[in-house]
Amino acid sequence: MNKDILNKLMKLKMDKLTEDKLRELHIKPEITVYDYMHIKTDRHRNIVGNTDCIIKKAISDDIMLDGRNVDVLANEATMGRDFAQRRIHRKSKVYQTDNLPLDLYVCYHNDLPIGNCELMVLHNIAKIEDFDILEEYQRKGFGSTIIKYLLKIAEENDVKDVYLITDSSDTAKEMYKKCGFEKIGVKTELFFELK
Repeated sequence: MNKDILNKLMKLKMDKLTEDKLRELHIKPEITVYDYMHIKTDRHRNIVGNTDCIIKKAISDDIMLDGRNVDVLANEATMGRDFAQRRIHRKSKVYQTDNLPLDLYVCYHNDLPIGNCELMVLHNIAKIEDFDILEEYQRKGFGSTIIKYLLKIAEENDVKDVYLITDSSDTAKEMYKKCGFEKIGVKTELFFELK
């Protein structure tokens, strides 16, 4: 039997088994599917973005503040303003710790902060996370420019592989694919709300 067909049958059986088990539960979970996506750092050469922006590492208080403000603006609708502020405040302390492998980068267009993203480089692999472009600047090439920049930074640090995890329904997923990311795995998360 063809290996691909066998894998599809096994997945189908596993999905059916999982669905049956979930139906038996007293409390129904919220199910979120995440995609693991990968790219080689040298692919930054192939990415075309918007050259009308500047990416800066948040090494000064001013850039850090800009990054925090973008993060709150980008996330307050889904997280609530108070939680978004507390979350980025905690994270900014990590960014400012010299011996940790996590950095924040801020994207500026006409001197206005319009996006931010984290890059974590550890043991010859890098992870991109918490990627935000303010809604009015999306689909204009700024996100691709940030990806290109971060891949170049990772390559300069002798990293060959970069990955990210995205919600399978995330609108940015199309941009990741356009930049050259490929889906390499899936993670399913079950959230049980206990009342």
